[in-house]
Amino acid sequence: MKKFLGLFILVSLLVVLVGPYVPYWVLMIGVALASFLIGSGNFSSFLSCGLSFGLTWLVLSLYISIITDSELPQRMSKLMGLENESLILIGTGVLGFIVGSFSGLTGAIFRSLFQRKNSKSALS
Repeated sequence: MKKFLGLFILVSLLVVLVGPYVPYWVLMIGVALASFLIGSGNFSSFLSCGLSFGLTWLVLSLYISIITDSELPQRMSKLMGLENESLILIGTGVLGFIVGSFSGLTGAIFRSLFQRKNSKSALS
């Protein structure tokens, strides 16, 4: 549970502090590296990074939409044929979950490549 929360907080801070300055794929590398270094399990990394990335993108897009009072979400929803602009924000959160979860899973699987297995061979 400590690794789950630590990874959740680390990924959220990474997305909030570094996200405005780099493209999303650099964030994906950062999330995979964080998952690799913390060493959480596959499912835990998948869920923690996905929830953190997705919720952070959802909150940030909602915050930006409210603060700027922009008409862009309404125009984009009309362009896409949606009746409600909230679906754009939900889609951003879902996309963030997918990006973050697979980045975290990549880091966890990459870490498992370097772990030594405790198997007994016939020679020892």
